[in-house]
Amino acid sequence: MRVEIVVFDGFDEIDVFGPFEVLSSAGFDVDLVAVERPGVVTSMRGVSLNISAVLGTGDGVVVPGGGWLNHAEQGSWAQAERGILPKRLVEIAPDTRWLASVCTGTMLLAAAGLLTDRYATTNRNAFEELAPYVAEVVDARVVDDGDRITAGGLTAGLDLGLWITERELGSNVADRVSRSIEYTRQGRVWHAPKKA
Repeated sequence: MRVEIVVFDGFDEIDVFGPFEVLSSAGFDVDLVAVERPGVVTSMRGVSLNISAVLGTGDGVVVPGGGWLNHAEQGSWAQAERGILPKRLVEIAPDTRWLASVCTGTMLLAAAGLLTDRYATTNRNAFEELAPYVAEVVDARVVDDGDRITAGGLTAGLDLGLWITERELGSNVADRVSRSIEYTRQGRVWHAPKKA
Protein backbone atom coordinates (compact mmCIF):
# COMPACT_ATOMS: atom_id res chain seq x y z
CA MET A 1 0.00 0.00 0.00
CA ARG A 2 1.37 3.41 -1.00
CA VAL A 3 0.81 6.36 1.33
CA GLU A 4 1.49 9.91 0.21
CA ILE A 5 2.19 12.63 2.76
CA VAL A 6 1.69 16.06 1.22
CA VAL A 7 4.31 18.72 1.98
CA PHE A 8 4.12 22.41 1.18
CA ASP A 9 6.06 25.48 2.25
CA GLY A 10 5.32 26.13 5.92
CA PHE A 11 4.29 22.58 6.88
CA ASP A 12 4.77 21.57 10.51
CA GLU A 13 7.59 19.04 10.74
CA ILE A 14 6.10 16.73 13.39
CA ASP A 15 2.80 16.55 11.47
CA VAL A 16 4.77 14.99 8.61
CA PHE A 17 7.59 13.06 10.23
CA GLY A 18 5.52 11.53 13.06
CA PRO A 19 3.25 9.60 10.67
CA PHE A 20 6.16 9.07 8.24
CA GLU A 21 8.21 7.29 10.93
CA VAL A 22 5.30 5.09 12.04
CA LEU A 23 3.98 4.15 8.61
CA SER A 24 7.46 3.47 7.20
CA SER A 25 8.29 1.30 10.21
CA ALA A 26 5.09 -0.65 9.59
CA GLY A 27 6.18 -1.45 6.04
CA PHE A 28 4.02 0.93 4.02
CA ASP A 29 5.53 2.50 0.91
CA VAL A 30 5.53 6.11 2.15
CA ASP A 31 6.45 9.06 -0.04
CA LEU A 32 6.56 12.78 0.61
CA VAL A 33 4.83 14.53 -2.27
CA ALA A 34 4.51 18.12 -3.47
CA VAL A 35 1.21 19.79 -4.30
CA GLU A 36 1.90 20.80 -7.92
CA ARG A 37 5.46 20.12 -9.08
CA PRO A 38 8.71 18.58 -7.84
CA GLY A 39 11.20 20.86 -6.15
CA VAL A 40 12.39 22.26 -2.84
CA VAL A 41 9.82 22.62 -0.05
CA THR A 42 10.70 24.39 3.20
CA SER A 43 9.03 23.61 6.53
CA MET A 44 7.82 26.22 9.03
CA ARG A 45 11.13 25.98 10.92
CA GLY A 46 13.36 26.11 7.86
CA VAL A 47 13.99 22.44 7.02
CA SER A 48 14.37 22.19 3.23
CA LEU A 49 13.42 19.03 1.38
CA ASN A 50 13.94 18.20 -2.28
CA ILE A 51 10.65 16.56 -3.24
CA SER A 52 10.62 14.49 -6.43
CA ALA A 53 7.01 13.21 -6.46
CA VAL A 54 3.68 14.98 -6.84
CA LEU A 55 0.36 14.25 -5.11
CA GLY A 56 -1.93 11.88 -6.91
CA THR A 57 -0.95 8.20 -6.89
CA GLY A 58 -1.36 7.13 -3.26
CA ASP A 59 -3.76 4.55 -1.88
CA GLY A 60 -3.96 6.78 1.18
CA VAL A 61 -3.03 10.45 1.68
CA VAL A 62 -1.97 12.30 4.83
CA VAL A 63 -2.34 16.10 4.96
CA PRO A 64 -0.32 18.00 7.61
CA GLY A 65 -0.95 21.39 9.16
CA GLY A 66 1.26 24.28 10.12
CA GLY A 67 0.73 28.01 10.08
CA TRP A 68 -3.06 27.90 10.35
CA LEU A 69 -3.54 29.43 13.78
CA ASN A 70 -1.49 32.54 13.03
CA HIS A 71 -2.52 32.77 9.36
CA ALA A 72 1.12 32.53 8.32
CA GLU A 73 2.18 33.49 4.82
CA GLN A 74 3.24 29.87 4.27
CA GLY A 75 1.48 26.80 5.64
CA SER A 76 -1.96 25.19 5.72
CA TRP A 77 -3.90 28.46 5.96
CA ALA A 78 -2.02 29.85 2.96
CA GLN A 79 -2.72 26.62 1.06
CA ALA A 80 -6.44 26.95 1.80
CA GLU A 81 -6.37 30.55 0.59
CA ARG A 82 -4.58 29.59 -2.66
CA GLY A 83 -7.15 26.85 -3.23
CA ILE A 84 -4.90 24.57 -5.32
CA LEU A 85 -4.34 21.87 -2.69
CA PRO A 86 -8.03 21.69 -1.67
CA LYS A 87 -8.95 21.34 -5.36
CA ARG A 88 -6.37 18.55 -5.84
CA LEU A 89 -7.68 16.74 -2.76
CA VAL A 90 -11.19 16.77 -4.23
CA GLU A 91 -9.84 15.43 -7.52
CA ILE A 92 -7.96 12.52 -5.95
CA ALA A 93 -10.46 11.62 -3.20
CA PRO A 94 -12.49 9.15 -5.31
CA ASP A 95 -9.33 7.18 -6.13
CA THR A 96 -7.98 6.85 -2.57
CA ARG A 97 -8.93 4.36 0.11
CA TRP A 98 -8.78 7.16 2.68
CA LEU A 99 -7.70 10.74 3.26
CA ALA A 100 -6.18 11.58 6.63
CA SER A 101 -4.99 14.73 8.33
CA VAL A 102 -2.88 15.82 11.26
CA CYS A 103 -3.53 18.96 13.31
CA THR A 104 -4.74 21.85 11.14
CA GLY A 105 -4.32 19.74 8.03
CA THR A 106 -7.94 18.90 8.86
CA MET A 107 -8.82 22.48 7.92
CA LEU A 108 -7.54 21.78 4.41
CA LEU A 109 -9.86 18.77 4.10
CA ALA A 110 -12.66 20.99 5.43
CA ALA A 111 -11.84 23.79 2.98
CA ALA A 112 -12.09 21.22 0.19
CA GLY A 113 -15.59 20.23 1.33
CA LEU A 114 -14.37 16.72 2.11
CA LEU A 115 -15.63 16.71 5.71
CA THR A 116 -19.23 17.78 5.12
CA ASP A 117 -21.52 15.76 7.42
CA ARG A 118 -18.45 14.01 8.86
CA TYR A 119 -17.01 13.72 12.36
CA ALA A 120 -13.52 15.14 12.68
CA THR A 121 -10.89 16.58 14.98
CA THR A 122 -8.04 19.05 14.65
CA ASN A 123 -5.83 21.18 16.87
CA ARG A 124 -8.03 22.23 19.80
CA ASN A 125 -7.33 25.88 19.04
CA ALA A 126 -9.09 25.46 15.69
CA PHE A 127 -12.21 23.63 16.93
CA GLU A 128 -14.45 26.68 16.47
CA GLU A 129 -13.20 27.24 12.92
CA LEU A 130 -13.77 23.57 12.04
CA ALA A 131 -17.30 23.37 13.48
CA PRO A 132 -19.20 24.92 10.52
CA TYR A 133 -17.66 22.41 8.10
CA VAL A 134 -18.47 19.14 9.89
CA ALA A 135 -21.32 17.21 11.49
CA GLU A 136 -19.47 17.36 14.82
CA VAL A 137 -16.04 18.31 16.12
CA VAL A 138 -14.78 15.51 18.35
CA ASP A 139 -12.23 16.14 21.09
CA ALA A 140 -10.13 13.03 20.48
CA ARG A 141 -6.60 12.16 19.38
CA VAL A 142 -7.86 10.29 16.29
CA VAL A 143 -11.32 10.25 14.71
CA ASP A 144 -12.11 7.52 12.19
CA ASP A 145 -15.01 8.32 9.89
CA GLY A 146 -14.48 5.60 7.30
CA ASP A 147 -12.55 7.06 4.39
CA ARG A 148 -11.71 10.22 6.38
CA ILE A 149 -9.37 9.92 9.36
CA THR A 150 -8.38 13.01 11.32
CA ALA A 151 -5.93 13.54 14.15
CA GLY A 152 -5.58 16.29 16.75
CA GLY A 153 -2.59 18.55 17.29
CA LEU A 154 1.06 17.78 16.67
CA THR A 155 2.01 14.48 18.34
CA ALA A 156 -1.41 13.01 17.50
CA GLY A 157 0.17 12.21 14.14
CA LEU A 158 1.96 9.32 15.85
CA ASP A 159 -1.39 7.96 17.01
CA LEU A 160 -2.79 8.48 13.51
CA GLY A 161 0.05 6.44 12.04
CA LEU A 162 -0.46 3.66 14.56
CA TRP A 163 -4.22 3.59 13.95
CA ILE A 164 -3.78 3.43 10.17
CA THR A 165 -1.29 0.61 10.74
CA GLU A 166 -3.76 -1.29 12.93
CA ARG A 167 -6.63 -0.68 10.55
CA GLU A 168 -4.71 -1.83 7.48
CA LEU A 169 -2.26 -4.41 8.86
CA GLY A 170 -3.67 -5.51 12.22
CA SER A 171 -3.07 -4.80 15.90
CA ASN A 172 -0.03 -7.05 16.15
CA VAL A 173 1.85 -4.94 13.59
CA ALA A 174 0.72 -1.70 15.25
CA ASP A 175 1.86 -2.98 18.66
CA ARG A 176 5.23 -4.00 17.22
CA VAL A 177 5.75 -0.56 15.69
CA SER A 178 4.65 1.13 18.91
CA ARG A 179 7.28 -0.83 20.83
CA SER A 180 9.97 -0.20 18.22
CA ILE A 181 9.53 3.59 18.35
CA GLU A 182 9.07 3.48 22.14
CA TYR A 183 5.75 5.32 21.98
CA THR A 184 2.59 4.38 23.87
CA ARG A 185 -0.63 5.34 22.15
CA GLN A 186 -2.44 8.21 23.79
CA GLY A 187 -6.18 7.69 24.19
CA ARG A 188 -8.57 5.68 22.09
CA VAL A 189 -9.63 6.12 18.51
CA TRP A 190 -13.09 7.65 18.25
CA HIS A 191 -15.24 5.96 15.60
CA ALA A 192 -18.05 7.75 13.78
CA PRO A 193 -21.49 6.18 14.16
CA LYS A 194 -22.47 3.80 11.39
CA LYS A 195 -24.50 5.50 8.68
CA ALA A 196 -28.06 4.23 8.29
